[in-house]
Amino acid sequence: MDTLETYKKLIAEGCSTQNLAINSCGSDMYCLCSKDGAWSVFYTERGIDYPPIFSSISEEEACKFFYDHIIKMEHWHIVGFYKDKSLAQSMESKLSSLGIRFVRNDIPAYQAQNDPRFRIFVIGKDIFRFKDAFGEPCVSYA
Repeated sequence: MDTLETYKKLIAEGCSTQNLAINSCGSDMYCLCSKDGAWSVFYTERGIDYPPIFSSISEEEACKFFYDHIIKMEHWHIVGFYKDKSLAQSMESKLSSLGIRFVRNDIPAYQAQNDPRFRIFVIGKDIFRFKDAFGEPCVSYA
């Protein structure tokens, strides 16, 4: 398995691109990169790379480790970001009626005190069921 195959398999399993990067680095995610002939799997947070949790000269070994590591995580996909709690509750009802697993994660003070936001995430492969029912998530941060 190479990096492209690894990426495609992870996405097909409902993994969130917010948790992973392959052949690049993001922030607050696990990365799989090659540098100086060695493949490394490491976590990066706020632009700082942590020491590798795995290294190998074999792309295939690194891809297998990365896949196994990422697939074990619970992947949340944001599908709603609301100012109005009743809109979040309405989405929760719709998701429940369709049997789609979700989590609501609230922000009590978004831009100021007493300025809450209500975030809805669907879990793992349920992102595909969400897309079938509602289309691509269109999340605006207001």
